[in-house]
Amino acid sequence: LCDGPDNNPVNTAEDTFLHLITSANESVYITTPYLAIDEAMMRALCLAADSGVDVRLMMPGIPDHKFAYLVAQCYFGELLERGVKIYTFEPGLLHGKSALSDRQTGFVGSGNMDYRSFQLHFECGAVFYDMPETAAALLDDMESIMARSRCLTYEEWRRRPWLHRLIGTILRPFAMWM
Repeated sequence: LCDGPDNNPVNTAEDTFLHLITSANESVYITTPYLAIDEAMMRALCLAADSGVDVRLMMPGIPDHKFAYLVAQCYFGELLERGVKIYTFEPGLLHGKSALSDRQTGFVGSGNMDYRSFQLHFECGAVFYDMPETAAALLDDMESIMARSRCLTYEEWRRRPWLHRLIGTILRPFAMWM
């Protein structure tokens, strides 16, 4: 798939992520270095988790853009409360952009889960289905990432430094430009 500002308001990349999340019956695993999502994406993730889908977000343990990561943390509270599991990759930067729904349908490409990728940047990627070897390879990669990650708890998120909370809260309205 190809996406970019020249085909707005159609957002192929965002619609693909939304479809993978909302069509999942058992699991949806996502890797992304950035998380700055709109209400529709937040709602889809939360509703999937509420319905019993195993929703897992894998993000960097050491971000390359500190302020963008502080904004991402603003979303974590509601996601964690609703049952979304958030993994932070302990070795450092995780820059992969992928999604796997029910261990059979997936996406691998350049699009992050953020406003800039969905609205402003030119992005590309491959969507696959009915390719069990490809799905198994992506699942193996994601399981390897989770094995080297820490699963964040709601209590840990609440105990983050007050300055991080303040900066993230102030910057969240500006997330689309980060």
